[in-house]
Amino acid sequence: MSRRLRTTTAVVAACATAALGLTTAVGASASTSRAATAAATKAWSQTLDDTVGAPFAIALAKGDVWYTDGAASTVNRIHHGKSMVVAHGPMPGEVAGLAASADGKSYAYTTTDYSNGATTLTIRTAGKAPVVADLSTYEQRHNPDGWRTYGIVKNESSDPQCARDVLGGLTGGQATYKGGIDSHPYAVASLGNGAWAVADAGGNDILKVDRHGRISVIAVLPPQPILLTAEMVTAAGLPPCVAGVTYAFEPVPTDVERGERGMLWVSTLPGGPEDPSLGARGSVYMVNPWNHSSTRRATGFLGATDLALGSHGAIYVTELFAGKVSKLQNGRITTAAEISSPLSVEAWGGYLYVGSMGQIDQQTGEVKSPGAITKIRP
Repeated sequence: MSRRLRTTTAVVAACATAALGLTTAVGASASTSRAATAAATKAWSQTLDDTVGAPFAIALAKGDVWYTDGAASTVNRIHHGKSMVVAHGPMPGEVAGLAASADGKSYAYTTTDYSNGATTLTIRTAGKAPVVADLSTYEQRHNPDGWRTYGIVKNESSDPQCARDVLGGLTGGQATYKGGIDSHPYAVASLGNGAWAVADAGGNDILKVDRHGRISVIAVLPPQPILLTAEMVTAAGLPPCVAGVTYAFEPVPTDVERGERGMLWVSTLPGGPEDPSLGARGSVYMVNPWNHSSTRRATGFLGATDLALGSHGAIYVTELFAGKVSKLQNGRITTAAEISSPLSVEAWGGYLYVGSMGQIDQQTGEVKSPGAITKIRP
């Protein structure tokens, strides 16, 4: 995912344009930002914390609410109504993914160091020394999606060379390319027995890290092809010759959760523009960790930055650019709660815990107005 444009906050990095190089919905969201106070509508809600800048992940353990703040590069814990910092990540850098073990004795979080691009998963267990897995070195050595083909996979343009020139120019490279070396770990899930799953939005894969910090691949997510129609090209402001191209965008996994019978559920961004020009294309996949397969179960989400598993097969998906948390159940998608800039979500005991993004200056990374952690009864 080396062609994906990056900015100073992790959500922008995760959601930025991959190949068309257009203004991303994240950038648009920043410039026309709604205040990220957690104003849930048509549902009971309680604000648990209103000082967070970019709550990329939420975890629940032993009655406490844990969350990461990517803007401050911290792991935070709300205990008896009070928020405290329990771990720091690199600065300049971010802490993004977070998960806790079922017994609450261990937690793990991902970091990205902006100064050198180093990425890690840190596992902390009570009474033991931290275990740090070097994710970026693993990516450099193995590049799991290096065999995947992205970009133009079918060219039925009226002027094929023009289409290649335009799309290649926008990506800063070839119009058709293999997966590059890039690591941006964005989410974590506990697998039990001291092991963790990591969704790497840069590597386009789901990794496993065991209790000793050893890394292996669970699955590489599939490319996301789309036929660029004349209407799409016009809406995107691209030359007409781009119409007729089938373009395979990168999958960009943003969350991973372990469900029944060990299956993993993964949310993805479309790897390209989130604006209406190409439609709402965020998706939810089921990943089989035994045969490494991925099956798309739903799509049509506008900025699917996180998901949570609820009761009776319900899956809750944050739609950052639609201002809501959606509920996927029995193949049907409904709105669970409307809330400004939802970035992360967890579900427990009939409640949703939602992290809302604050207004952040995309040039400096400064938090102009904070977001919130909100408990909602949908």
